[in-house]
Amino acid sequence: MFRLCSVFTIWLAIGLVSVGNCQNFSISGIPQEYLGASAVIRESAQEVRVDKTGKFFQKNRTVATIFKKDAEDLAVLAVDYNSLIKVKSISANAYDIVGKQIFKSKASDIKDYSNFSSFSVYEDTRVKLIDATRTEFPYTVELEYELEIGTLFYIPNWVPQATPKYPVMSTRGSYTFFPDNPIRFFAKNIEGEGTSSTTADGMTKVVWELANLPAYDPEPLVPVAESELKVLFAAPTYFDFDGFKGDLKSWENMGSWIYQLNKGKDVLTDATKQDVAKAISGLGTDQEKVRALYHYLQGKTRYVSIQLGLGGLMPFDALTVDKYGYGDCKALSNYMGALLKEAGIKSHYALIYGGEGRRILVEDFPKSYFNHAILAVPMEKDTIWLECTSQSNPFGYLGNFTSDRQALLVTEAGGKLVRTPKYSHSQNAMTQKAIFKIEESGNAQGSLELEVRATQAENGGVIDVVRSSSDTKKKWIQQYFGLPSLEVVSYEFGLEDAPIPVVIVKSDLIVKNMAGKSGNRFFLQPNQLNVYSTNLPAAKDGRKGRFERKMGFVDVDEIVYAWPEGFEVENLPKEISIDSEFGVYRAEFLVEGNQLTYKRNFELRDGVYEASQYQPYRDFLSKVERSDKTKVVLKKSQ
Repeated sequence: MFRLCSVFTIWLAIGLVSVGNCQNFSISGIPQEYLGASAVIRESAQEVRVDKTGKFFQKNRTVATIFKKDAEDLAVLAVDYNSLIKVKSISANAYDIVGKQIFKSKASDIKDYSNFSSFSVYEDTRVKLIDATRTEFPYTVELEYELEIGTLFYIPNWVPQATPKYPVMSTRGSYTFFPDNPIRFFAKNIEGEGTSSTTADGMTKVVWELANLPAYDPEPLVPVAESELKVLFAAPTYFDFDGFKGDLKSWENMGSWIYQLNKGKDVLTDATKQDVAKAISGLGTDQEKVRALYHYLQGKTRYVSIQLGLGGLMPFDALTVDKYGYGDCKALSNYMGALLKEAGIKSHYALIYGGEGRRILVEDFPKSYFNHAILAVPMEKDTIWLECTSQSNPFGYLGNFTSDRQALLVTEAGGKLVRTPKYSHSQNAMTQKAIFKIEESGNAQGSLELEVRATQAENGGVIDVVRSSSDTKKKWIQQYFGLPSLEVVSYEFGLEDAPIPVVIVKSDLIVKNMAGKSGNRFFLQPNQLNVYSTNLPAAKDGRKGRFERKMGFVDVDEIVYAWPEGFEVENLPKEISIDSEFGVYRAEFLVEGNQLTYKRNFELRDGVYEASQYQPYRDFLSKVERSDKTKVVLKKSQ
């Protein structure tokens, strides 16, 4: 449904590196406690040096010993580059168990490919790649590269242990810069301060060094801000991007810089102005006008990714979108803002990190944490948020892609951090009703009606399927419900186009083996349409940190089963009731004649919980899963 757009992010293949040369590549120097790992990072370092012109050079070096095949990705060096990022050098060496060199890269070993994204129309990114993998284990690889990057805006963070499952023996990060434009730092999970010194040419050099970082398994469900990952965030004070000077001393200043990049790009053609007037004609409220123009945008434009130079930061102007009918997230958000401006409605461009997995954003440390742009339209009582890259998204709906996270609102007065709406567990609701008639064979005929709201409308991608082809809808029903040998007789899909969208699916079905038959008995699992599954691992040594349930929801199911005459209930489960601080679960099994009515209510709340609550949470979900698999036994009368 949503597409990722590059905003303020150019992926630098940030490796783990080291300055200096390692002479002993045998495995004898590796501590005994690390030998059980699939690989060991023996040395890593990242060295950044700022140039007088405002660009910087980044040197990376990694020395890793690989013991098992599942770690051989460490032997592949891939470095992205484009018109802004130049590869000055790249090399790879490999050594056997005793440290004898068995591979040294040559120019012919460096492969150069286009890194053109499937969703991108305009992109100049390429990748240089060296594959130093060997077939005999263990072996050690030494990977090095140097980059020249044209703007301080993209100065990289330092990540001492990028892959927690690999221990790190020694790691080093250094930044050398001019005192009148200091690099700013924020250390997360890194104790102590960097060592600062002055170089012979008067520059400031700050160095961080860490050693003996053991491997660890990240705990599941960790709140993003409480991740154990060690990161040194780095950002310039001042920068120049293609002649556009700016600073990152505050969110306000960063927003002001973005505002200047976008300024004057909201001019529309006369024909589009007439379309705007026609679209809002007769509409009484601003919300109705925003809805009408959002649908106009969806019908007129399509999304493409544009990542050429400032294309990663500056949107195409509205006239370009008018002419060609496409744009990236920045261009389409800017265009939607221009449409609203023509209608006399104010809106604000906003930068955000898009993706179901959230990214750390340090409020007290302004820099670019963003990869996407959306639009905020302030109303009298609330704000309407618009995802402008989707041709099918319901009006005002953000979904899992950009909801409940911080965004940088860009205004005339500068930037301001705001939070996008969160969908409550009561809004994320699903109601399911079904009737099945079981035959002597155990097969069944029936009908069902599914209603899903808010983020539950994204389950299985049903919110996108609504506007898809008939074949796609039919396949969705067959795959989503997971019933054995399901035949779809008829179906109907509907969508309520609103900030809290509602998708309704109705279908008539034929199901083979809905009830398992053995001799003169039927074994029927009443809940076959919505079984909850949990795969949370046990905390063997006890949970250390807090955990988070990100999306809560409410499920209400009612399924009626009718069976042939001559069968009676041999075993009927009792009513199930589970109460917990995490949610509640109820299941009822009501029999009348040859008919069973199964009622299920499951409410799971979102929230952040203490470590001591992890096992009770896991137990609660396990009880729900077992309850969902409860069976009814029917026996044929003699």
